Amino acid sequence: MNKGAKVISQSIIGNDFRTIIVNKKGYTIYPPTIHSLSNAISYLCDVREGETLREILLSLADLKYYAHALSWFINGDDSLFEELSKGTYEECVNGVEEAISMIDVSVFQKAVGLAKNVSLLAATPK
Repeated sequence: MNKGAKVISQSIIGNDFRTIIVNKKGYTIYPPTIHSLSNAISYLCDVREGETLREILLSLADLKYYAHALSWFINGDDSLFEELSKGTYEECVNGVEEAISMIDVSVFQKAVGLAKNVSLLAATPK
């Protein structure tokens, strides 16, 4: 099974998730939706450049940005912010890094290519 098919089948049956620990409590993160991803990223927009994802994420010095973003990744809203703010800086950064790692760029690019092909098939007159 190719990687794209594996990712899709895992997400359909609910096997595509990660568990993180913040403030001695476990949280499950599923692959982010566009809505949750865009809201999470809105809290991370002030990051500076770095060579690795970790360096980029560590460029924000305030825990609150990560707690907001992590709440969006976990729950799809900002309702867990207060609870996640009680965790450590490192726990929240690790959680955000884990959530972002669930987004596979190559799978995304393939999906965009497939969407273009489908739209061309639908729009081509016979």
